Amino acid sequence: MTGPCRPPCRFLLTCLILALGMTACAQVKVNTLPSPPPTAKLRVFFLPVSDALSGRLHWAMSHNQYAENMARPLVRFLRATGIYEIVPQGDVDAVLEGRSTEDILWQRRDWEFARRVGRALHADYIVITRRGFQGFFFFQTLWINLETGKVFESKDHPGTFLQGRSHRDEFQKIVRQTYREVFQQAKGDLLATAIRKGRTMERMGPPGMPAVPVTEARPEKEPPAETPAAVAAAPKRVPPDRPRKVLRPREKTPLPPEPVVEAKKPSSPPSGVPAMTDRQQPTAEQAMRTRERMPMMQSALEPGKTRLVVYDLETTQPMQIAGLILTEALREEILKLGSFDLVNREDLTRAMDELKLQQSGLVQEKDAVKMGRWLAARQSVTGRLGSLGSTTVLQTKRTDIETMGTLSAGSLKAPVGREEDLLNELPDLAKKITQK
Repeated sequence: MTGPCRPPCRFLLTCLILALGMTACAQVKVNTLPSPPPTAKLRVFFLPVSDALSGRLHWAMSHNQYAENMARPLVRFLRATGIYEIVPQGDVDAVLEGRSTEDILWQRRDWEFARRVGRALHADYIVITRRGFQGFFFFQTLWINLETGKVFESKDHPGTFLQGRSHRDEFQKIVRQTYREVFQQAKGDLLATAIRKGRTMERMGPPGMPAVPVTEARPEKEPPAETPAAVAAAPKRVPPDRPRKVLRPREKTPLPPEPVVEAKKPSSPPSGVPAMTDRQQPTAEQAMRTRERMPMMQSALEPGKTRLVVYDLETTQPMQIAGLILTEALREEILKLGSFDLVNREDLTRAMDELKLQQSGLVQEKDAVKMGRWLAARQSVTGRLGSLGSTTVLQTKRTDIETMGTLSAGSLKAPVGREEDLLNELPDLAKKITQK
């Protein structure tokens, strides 16, 4: 009698485990944290999940080790984009009252409990990295928008990666691969979320960041058109908590035509882009010293291709994250064309960190040219994103780094509130600015 009873016993045992798991999920108390400081970045709750295996199957790598190996490259990668804010593990522990995430059946009812925890953490998205077995081992990445409920998925079954015999570079590789797959699906949703948060920040009035519209791109020697009084006055406004800097020459001689480095006068920014403060700009001597000590990026160059660096779009603070998303989408479109060897995000972030430009961006074109040389790039793509009345305008141009001559240029327009339409036109823009 023992033999025939084994299958039903195993079935009953499995049902009992599932029932206990569902009961445990229902009984888990979830604390809601106070709202975090407002930010335009997309707040992400990272959740690694390991399915329970039945029979003789078992994971060669423990869940904790798997979670650590996934978190290290994923969190570093997401932060490097500048788009995301990762929910700290301490916040997750506080919401779950210290309960281990390994003990929770997260997959139940279309990740219902995960969504509940994500909302308690005030996250915009849940990023789930799941390893499981359904006749074969698989790896699944899910991005869930907690406001709209939309789900974006990448699924693969890479074998050794899931069995615990992988190296660190394999984790990094799969993070980059799955992110690109999800980003292609979710970029419109990410952009809409970023714009909504940016406009919320704008209504709240972040200090020192007035909204300034952009003007149409014009030939370099053409005199600028007259601008409305409100736009012309915008760069002159000084926030209450940032007193205007007063320039004082060291000696009783008139200032030279160019502002002195020690107390550099803020120059009028390009329309639609806030000016950078002096302390954000490295001096010429500091830049030279940095260049001497900074190693040339030695990512493998693809033979027969021109190396190109695509810089983040310049924009106002409320649109900063939207600009980064559009920049990432433009990089992907240029990469698809296969005509250029693109500088990767990791090298660009490293170089910007060296020059202390991570927070300020590359507003000055000369800085972009210098950075391109250090990255062993021969050409660069720069641009800006801003508003002109009821229209959102995206302007880009490709520059020869050695001659600083403009090789090509292009622009896109979309009604304010429909910025996602810009994504549909990016493939044509990428072709236009990369044509010979």
